[in-house]
Amino acid sequence: MATALQVFKATDLTTSYTSSVLSFQTRGNRTGMFQANVPAGDTAVLQARVGSSFDWIDIITVSDAPALQEVVLAPEFRLVVTNTSGLEVLAAIHV
Repeated sequence: MATALQVFKATDLTTSYTSSVLSFQTRGNRTGMFQANVPAGDTAVLQARVGSSFDWIDIITVSDAPALQEVVLAPEFRLVVTNTSGLEVLAAIHV
């Protein structure tokens, strides 16, 4: 099975932002890898939901340092970033 990297996107990654929604069709994969580059002073919260009728749920919170963690895949993910450093906060999921 082919792998896919999906990067969370926003107009400006150097300010606080809520990313665009990443959608996944798991095709048998149950987990993926989440990685975030989070500079000191910043926080990134990975949120997920099973569909647009449901509320967003916080899955992982990353503060002040890079992180890599396995996550159970949901149909939709987004990233909510609080940026005080002015540096780029970059994150992605790899399936």
